[in-house]
Parts: sequence; structure tokens; C-alpha cells
Amino acid sequence: MAGKQVKQKNAGMTQLQSELKEETFHRVYLFFGEERYLVLKMRDNLVRAAVSPDDTMNLNIHKTAWPDVSKIMDECLAMPFFADRRVVLVQDSGYFTAGKGKDEAEKLTGLLGELPETTILLFVETDVDKRSRLYKAVSKAGLSVEFEHPDEMELARWVVSQLSEYRIRITKGALQMLLERTGADMTMLRAQLDKLAACAGEGGTLSETDVGGLVAERLETRVFDLVDAVGHRDRRGAISRYDELLRMQEEPNRILYFLGRQFNLLYLMKVLSQKGKGTVEMMKVMDLRYSFQIRKLSDQARFFTTEQLRHAVADCTAMEQRFKTGKIDVRLGVELLLVKYSRPGASAR
Repeated sequence: MAGKQVKQKNAGMTQLQSELKEETFHRVYLFFGEERYLVLKMRDNLVRAAVSPDDTMNLNIHKTAWPDVSKIMDECLAMPFFADRRVVLVQDSGYFTAGKGKDEAEKLTGLLGELPETTILLFVETDVDKRSRLYKAVSKAGLSVEFEHPDEMELARWVVSQLSEYRIRITKGALQMLLERTGADMTMLRAQLDKLAACAGEGGTLSETDVGGLVAERLETRVFDLVDAVGHRDRRGAISRYDELLRMQEEPNRILYFLGRQFNLLYLMKVLSQKGKGTVEMMKVMDLRYSFQIRKLSDQARFFTTEQLRHAVADCTAMEQRFKTGKIDVRLGVELLLVKYSRPGASAR
């Protein structure tokens, strides 16, 4: 089969699914990309389609950095044992990055032209340099697929489709809450869906109450609510939310980190809005995946001036430095910041 490199969002996933269904495999694959859940899921799907689940004789696995290339080559060139195919899985090898392992990567590049039809060599990598000879060789000889994060609509459809397998529906509000509470992380979503499905039961409908009761808020979400109280100049509410985080055994230094991060995102939101930037460009600058995150930041930013946010970011950075040098207890430091910026009529200084 002719080799190619594709991104998951369009042709990549479709082509992979077609190959798995028809069992028309390339001799070499490379799976990589930012959406690790999809990378690992398609890894498992390919292995299951190519060899029997209990066929340990024809599945060779290497999951260490810089594995022994000589051993990999011997396995790839060996005939399968009473089976149609042999799969050699090489995961997070490091050979697709620059620097260390260059000679070994060259050996793997040379191996690709010698692979027998009965062998499937599958690379699953976290870091890939697309300029490397090995990457280009795999893309030419087989199929390289980059798995990107799905956009908001694709993720919502995926959640609905997963729940439909249990004949379960989810309300729009519940779906939005689920995405927000999981940070739209597919691995976390998959784990939460099993729990929610068990709660709803076959044929049931999931509501915001169900999601709110079963899916815990992440620290980032709780800090967002804390900053909401600050923005409304609700000092008592801000301190109450902070105390609740401490009771939940959250470390004050982590709270300070996310507090500074939230103020920084809000500051960027104000600056980018003033420059007339659109949602897509804002997401890129702020390294955010989904438009609902921009909408929530935009709503919250209205309660602060640009100067307030600029000083808040600086104060969080200064407080972190004071904490690290032992000049203040970080628990008290966070409380002082909350009091300062939540007082009625709070100004930049």
C-alpha cells in the first residue's frame, strides 16, 4: 500500500477505520499527536485487528526509551508463529526526535524497506520531529497519523455517541457542564461517562443535577469560581471558597499558581479584545482548545479593568517569589491577595 501522512480530523481516522475493518494493513504505522486518548485507542484497535488478543507469540512490545533496535529488527524480520501476521509495537522510543539515538534511527529507517508482508511495525510516539528522516521514511512507506484535539462540536458529538451505546441521552446543559468539569479531556471524559451511564441506567437521561453530583470539579474550575467572587467584590464568598479548597487538602501554592494563571488569562482576554482579535486567534494565543473557554473568560473579564488584571498578575508573581524565599506563608499570602482584589471599589493599587 502507498504510504502517506494524514491528520486525524479528516482522512486519517476514516482511513484507519477502513483498514481495520477490511484488514488491509500497511507494513508500518506511526501514531502521534496531542490527543493521547485517541492515539492509545487506535493503537489498541490496530493491535486487536491484526493479531488475536491472546497471541503473545506474535505480539512484541517495546515501551521503553531507546529500545534495542537490533532486537526490533530481528522481530520484524521473523515469520509469524502459526498466524497470518506479527505485530511489533514500539512506544515512546525517542527515535523520532533529534539528538540521541540518531544511528539507531538510521537503522530503523533502513529496516522499513525490508519488512515482510506478514509484519506490522507500529510506532506510538509522544514527541515527533517531522523533519527527521525516520518520520519521512515511515510516512512514505506506511501511514503516519497525527491525532489532534477534536473541536467543541466534534467532542460533543463523541460524548453523545458514547452515551447512545447505553441508549442514554444527555441534556444540553449537562453536556456543557460535563465538558467544563473535565476540561474537555477525553481520557477523563471516558472515565466519567462510565460512571454517569451506571447512574442513568439504560434508556435514561442525564441532567445537570446528575453531572453536578457525580463529576467533581477540577481545581482550575474551582479557582475560576473563586475569581468570580473576587470580580463581584464578594470578599466573604472569595474567602469561603478559598477555605473550602484548603479543607479539600489542596496545596496553597497550587491555588496561587492557578490564581495567577486565571488572572493572566483574563488580562490576555482584555488586551486581545481591545485589539479586535477573534475567538480563534484568542484560543491560539492563550493555548485554549475550545470556544466555550473563551466565552467564560469574556464574561468574567467584564468585572475587571485591564490595569487591575495587570497588577493582579504581577502581585501573584511577586507573592510566589516571596513564598519561595521564605518571606511569607503562602496560605496567608493567597488570602491577602483575595482580600486586596475583592474589596469594594478595589483599584489597581
